[in-house]
Amino acid sequence: MSDLLRRDLFKAGGALIVGFGLREVLFGQSHLDTTPRNGVPGPPDAKQIDTWLAIHADNTATIFIGFAELGQGNSTALLQVAAEELDLDMGQLKTVRLDTSITPNQGGTYSSASIQRGGPQVRTAAAEARLALLQLASKNLSTPVERLTVAKGIVSVQGNPAQSVTYGALVGDKPFHLASRGSSRLRRHPSLLYRQPRAGKC
Repeated sequence: MSDLLRRDLFKAGGALIVGFGLREVLFGQSHLDTTPRNGVPGPPDAKQIDTWLAIHADNTATIFIGFAELGQGNSTALLQVAAEELDLDMGQLKTVRLDTSITPNQGGTYSSASIQRGGPQVRTAAAEARLALLQLASKNLSTPVERLTVAKGIVSVQGNPAQSVTYGALVGDKPFHLASRGSSRLRRHPSLLYRQPRAGKC
């Protein structure tokens, strides 16, 4: 642009406007289906496994998180908690944006509450789901649960990896219809991003 044209532009009150598009969806988040889960509006029942996660036919899973993503990374950290408990890769998991008709009520998003309070909730539900999946796989493969191993959502018989079935094949977008009792044994993972609160401690 010549000096003459630049001067004319400023005299006319022109301005240079630069715009760019932000990603519509954060990492690990999918577009939200606004249909209330189970056809009932309002937060779903926190005592049901289906409130916390869904296993899909393509051997992926959706984790439902009741915290707002404010840039602190809870939508990624809580997916990691679920992934390690379910024996899934992070690439196999996604979440949805917060919606009171679809995601559980986990309280306010503040301080470290997302991980400190939300981590055990997500982890417990994932453990319950993993046990239910192993029990289904046990019937499918005619093998005791104790002889089954899981990697990336593929359940196989120890010593015979060719004899296997995927989470997706076992459930395939169907709900568990099971209560989360909180009694399933949690797996030990040194890489989990939070510590379970001690009894009597705030």
